[in-house]
Amino acid sequence: MNKEEQIRIINETIAKTKFALKPLGFNLIFWGFLIISMSLFQYFFPEIVQFSKYSALIYWVLSPLLGMIYTTYYNIKIGNKIGYETILGRVIKIIWGVFGVSWIVIIIISILNNANPVQDILFLLGTTLMMSGLIIKFNKITLGGISLIIFILYTYFVPGLNFLLVNVVGITFGMLLPGLALYLYKENE
Repeated sequence: MNKEEQIRIINETIAKTKFALKPLGFNLIFWGFLIISMSLFQYFFPEIVQFSKYSALIYWVLSPLLGMIYTTYYNIKIGNKIGYETILGRVIKIIWGVFGVSWIVIIIISILNNANPVQDILFLLGTTLMMSGLIIKFNKITLGGISLIIFILYTYFVPGLNFLLVNVVGITFGMLLPGLALYLYKENE
């Protein structure tokens, strides 16, 4: 097998993996809509979400935990339906699993330190998106991660931004749009 055939096989494998990772696109869309909806709901109806000292914390921890349960169930169901797992698909699954564990750690640390975890979580999300996009060679996800990181860096220089609106803008460009691009990806692209 010569060099060109090896490169062709590698590129075909990556293209098939992108197509097989359409569930990742669904996950990005799901999480994008969930986080944007939660952010906008709290922004427009703060009296409902922030009616007690811990209600916002419960809102921002319980809803994503339920989302994690749902997306885990969805991913297992889709994985069983597909019937196989590629190496790249396994790598992506591990990266997002580490993201989930890291998210929980960030939440616990922020609760113990009475700090807002939004910037840390969005930075972690940006790096996870960037790694995922680079691994599967899907530039829209890579650019989504980069844009999210740049946006979060911007928030450090402009204090006083409303973090609910930061969530909306960051998640739209970091997750929702790249997720739609991956979900609508056609195998021959």
